Amino acid sequence: MKALKFFNILLFIAVLITAVAMLLYKLPGKLQYSEQMGELHTWAGLSFFILAIIHIILNWRWIKSQILGIKSKK
Repeated sequence: MKALKFFNILLFIAVLITAVAMLLYKLPGKLQYSEQMGELHTWAGLSFFILAIIHIILNWRWIKSQILGIKSKK
């Protein structure tokens, strides 16, 4: 599952950028309430959402068996 490892790294980076952008947007300083941090937060959040959907798709067999209790018919 090389694709899953790749998307997990991208997912982590996206959530990290989203959180840092929000902190910089809210904390007092030069970037407080700046349009750039708002835009960065928006795009990183959108990327996170899309990557989270891909993550769920790649893990769907595990989710079905572990979370939903549906065992595969082999």
